[in-house]
This record gives sequence, C-alpha cells and structure tokens, in this order.
Amino acid sequence: MVRTSFILLVACGGPTHVDPPVAHVTTDAAVDAPAPDAGVSDAVAHAQAWVFRYHTAQRTETWTLRYSGDQALLVVESSRGTLRYQGSATDGASLALAVSTSSAKIALDCKHTTRAMSAKCNDTKAKPIAVLDCYHPDFKEPMPFGHEPGIEYAVDASCNGYRMIVP
Repeated sequence: MVRTSFILLVACGGPTHVDPPVAHVTTDAAVDAPAPDAGVSDAVAHAQAWVFRYHTAQRTETWTLRYSGDQALLVVESSRGTLRYQGSATDGASLALAVSTSSAKIALDCKHTTRAMSAKCNDTKAKPIAVLDCYHPDFKEPMPFGHEPGIEYAVDASCNGYRMIVP
C-alpha cells in the first residue's frame, strides 16, 4: 500500500493588492463604421437620399440609399449599430445594386414606380409619389424607398402597413 501525504502551507500577511479584472471590449463583427466619407465620391455623398424604415416592437431599421452614376452607398442603422455598404449601381429598366461591407454583401433590384403614400397608414387615396421598390432575394415583398424623409413599414398600435415618415 502506497501512502501519499500532502502538506498545506498557508502564508499570512498584510493585505494584498489585486487588480480588478480587465473588461475586454469587442466590437460586433457585423458592424462596419468607417469615417462618414470613406471611399464615397462627392457625387454619391451628396446624392438624393432614398429612405426605407422597418419598424416593429422587435426591431427598427432605417435603410438610406444614395447613388450616382455607377456607384452606390447603402447605410443601415439599427439598435446593433450602423452598417455602410458600398458598391455599384446600374440604372436602366431597374436600378441594380451590388453593395458590400468588409463582411457582408447585398444585392437589390429596385423598380422605379409610384405608390399612393401619405402620413396616414395604408392611404390608398393619397397622391402617388416616386418610389424605388427594392427587392431583396430573401424577401417576397419589396422595400419601398422614398425621397427623404422616406417610407416606413410599421406594425404598431397606430399602423399595420406603409406610411410616409414624418420628421
């Protein structure tokens, strides 16, 4: 039979200084936030803003599209931060966008059209306004972008549908 002995040594002394744990701050890999003018031409930076907002109790996102010539900028703002997608725009029968961040890509096919739209929810009697109905491959329904301040799809006590954003 083998016997093992353990000796426990305890040292007593004055108070010992212990550094508090260091907080490690990490950024969300899905959020790209370069300088506002990074890589964007003046023509795109100052182009007409087209805006679409998605608003429900679970999520609010504001998508702002600017394009000029063959360049596009799509900025998506949400509670998780701001994503800036930059890339190409091809305007013809429809506006084709191919934009990306350092870690994500979006392709949108936007149809130039009009929609009856006012600040009133689902106002079919409103004056038609110019919109870009942008289709994302993952969604059946388009995202209608309107000239700034834009168009909102809302699901709340006051609206279940589309309306113009009131600043």
